[in-house]
Amino acid sequence: MKKLRFIGNIIFFSLVVYFVGQSVNVFLGKRTMQTSLANTDAEIKELTNKKNKLLDQEKNSDEDEKTEKFARNNLNLKKEGEETYKITE
Repeated sequence: MKKLRFIGNIIFFSLVVYFVGQSVNVFLGKRTMQTSLANTDAEIKELTNKKNKLLDQEKNSDEDEKTEKFARNNLNLKKEGEETYKITE
């Protein structure tokens, strides 16, 4: 009877140690995941800012091209060092 009780205590203690070890693994994994999540959030914000800057550059580029085209066609302006020819009828 004492042997059975002793073996039961050993099994119980082994299970307690196992579950405590698993809890520690889960806790450490959670901390790692939180760090990874924070890094991913920072990267998302950085990439969103980069995207917005590129969209603004694209918008400004289109406006610059339109302004240049208007100046060339309507105001007869030219770039520095550029030669233009006017055809008269």
